[in-house]
Amino acid sequence: MTKIPVSYPNRLPDRLSTEILIITFLVVSILTIYYQVINFDFLYFDDVPYVTNNPMVQKGITLNSIQWAFSSFGYASNWHPLTWISHMIDVEVFGLTPGGHHFTNVVFHIANTLLLFFIFLRMTDEKWKCAIVAALFAVHPLHAESVAWIAERKDVLSTFFLMLTIWSYIWYVNKPEVLKYLLVIILYILGLMSKPMLVTLPFILLLLDFWPIKRIEFVKSHAKLSPQGVKSVSAEFQWNRAMFLVWEKIPLFILAAMSSAITFLAQKRGGAIEKLEVIPMGSRIANAIISYTKYLSKTFCPINLSACYPYPKTFSPVLVVGLFLFLVFITLFISRFAKQLPYLLVGWLWYLGTLFPVIGIVQVGSQSMADRYSYISSIGIFIILAWGTATLLKRWKCEKYTPILFFVVIIPILMGLGWKQVGYWKDSIALFNHAVNVTENNYLAHSNLSFALYIKNDIDDAIYHAQKAVDIAPNYINALYNLGHALNKKRHFQEAIIQFRKILQKDPNDVDSHYELGYAFIGQGKFDDAVAEFQKVLRLDPQYPEAQNALDVALEEQRRINNIIIQMNEALKSDPQNYILHWRLAELYRNKGNNKEAITHYEEALTIMKRLHK
Repeated sequence: MTKIPVSYPNRLPDRLSTEILIITFLVVSILTIYYQVINFDFLYFDDVPYVTNNPMVQKGITLNSIQWAFSSFGYASNWHPLTWISHMIDVEVFGLTPGGHHFTNVVFHIANTLLLFFIFLRMTDEKWKCAIVAALFAVHPLHAESVAWIAERKDVLSTFFLMLTIWSYIWYVNKPEVLKYLLVIILYILGLMSKPMLVTLPFILLLLDFWPIKRIEFVKSHAKLSPQGVKSVSAEFQWNRAMFLVWEKIPLFILAAMSSAITFLAQKRGGAIEKLEVIPMGSRIANAIISYTKYLSKTFCPINLSACYPYPKTFSPVLVVGLFLFLVFITLFISRFAKQLPYLLVGWLWYLGTLFPVIGIVQVGSQSMADRYSYISSIGIFIILAWGTATLLKRWKCEKYTPILFFVVIIPILMGLGWKQVGYWKDSIALFNHAVNVTENNYLAHSNLSFALYIKNDIDDAIYHAQKAVDIAPNYINALYNLGHALNKKRHFQEAIIQFRKILQKDPNDVDSHYELGYAFIGQGKFDDAVAEFQKVLRLDPQYPEAQNALDVALEEQRRINNIIIQMNEALKSDPQNYILHWRLAELYRNKGNNKEAITHYEEALTIMKRLHK
């Protein structure tokens, strides 16, 4: 029966004092960086569908809203009922005051950090190395997105259940029992219902079986004597033991497969999955290779972090092949030391494996990568850093300086960078301004910034950034819509019509564009065209807000114009040489799209004017 290798020092009070000191440091560090979020706003970046414009979440905890949480398959392109319920609880407690919603994320981040520390302490009893891993997790700037963004509640919530699942697994390993294993399964299900990225958890448990739990030795050695009396040693992988550990986790793998299938269908229904015709498989693989190295580089040098990273238009084959060989080299190099330094292999495979579901082979959305995806995967790199640095310094007989190096030098630097990075999440304008400044050709950031500026009624700047996004990515529908929407606001109706027609060429069923096109036609006085657009909106979505009112207005104006045309035609019978009436009638016919009649009256008006001026 496997037991977690934990030794207990004789001086327990000293041990507890050290742990209390570490816990205090971790909590204070997080609060130092994230206290500012209580003054932050909701963002026009998924906070809208998740909270501020979600009528079910805004009801708080009711039977109806809980039923919706479990049945809202595909809403926001996800199925994560526990995440919805957590937002409902926040509304119940804090209303729509954003500071409370933000602080809930911080509380979960604190809990995740402490659980991470105690989990590795339970498995290794290496308190300072565990403290380094937890501290890096607590303060790293890459994690600002997961914690400071309300809509990313699913990150911190699912990680909370991930940590609890690992903790319960350790309890199960110490003394295997059915009820303990059942607890592992229940906690894992709760995690999957918070965010499906936890599909890699069975893989994580297998890694922990290898190290630090050590339920399986990498090799089993056999000493033999040859007939000549020469002693030799052979080694073989313990396949039977390894297969047992895999078989033991079959229920977890089944749950992971079910969650993957549900997520794929939900994202497909929500329209989040890009088709292969849009992003070919070759481009996805190239982007995955580049992203693996970018996440790695941003872990070691967390500067110029952005809320969004646009998908590259082209990939350099030389760069892709070079980075692929780099990743292969690291993997092979680390594998050579799997027996002597097992934490290297575990940390590296943790990093590679937990990133795989979101690396872009199945492309969701327009981004090439996202900082939030590193929230769990970066733990693998932190393991390598903590244990690897200690091993390296031990060779130089100064292992005791490992905590000093991290807690006096590295952690304070990361705290400063983390505090600054969190500050960019205070509102949408600050967030996307920063993204525009630290990246190039970022049409996603320009488009989102345009929308945020529009909401603040800064229409000229909104048009500028929407146009920048369109210049970079002419087919990006969100940017076209934001540009058309802002142009409508400025009463530049003809320019707005051009944008919405571009969208409708790609997606004839885009109800928002039909509505905005109708609004532009009203601005031009083309009420027949406006009526046609609003009728299309109601056919596509009978519940579309304001569409019926807009249609009624357009119909009323249409009737009024028709009556005016009748009256003008009657007036011309008694005064056929009135060129002013001819000209106004021509304008009305032109607005109605009756160009033949419009030309007739324009020509008649010009003929009369020429005759009068002879």
